[in-house]
Amino acid sequence: METNEREQQFIHLVRLAWDLRHLGIATSVMMARGEPPLLDIAWGVRRPVRIRVIRRAHGWAFIWNPWWSRFWRRDECVWALDASSAERILPAVIA
Repeated sequence: METNEREQQFIHLVRLAWDLRHLGIATSVMMARGEPPLLDIAWGVRRPVRIRVIRRAHGWAFIWNPWWSRFWRRDECVWALDASSAERILPAVIA
């Protein structure tokens, strides 16, 4: 994966983290060596939700747990540039 692609992923995740912060959700951006960045969201006693951003044919999209979420159809993902992406992801976090 190119450095520029990881930088783009980081930028999208930080923007989402900031938007979720305005909704009262605490987040952490994690950057493990050799892995793409991810956004970690802990909510109550549940297992943390880990959000990643991937490039799709029509742009960048957010995906989250479980692992098979990367195979979702186009109409079932949240686009990173969508102004309401945080509001659309919120139900998955607090469910």
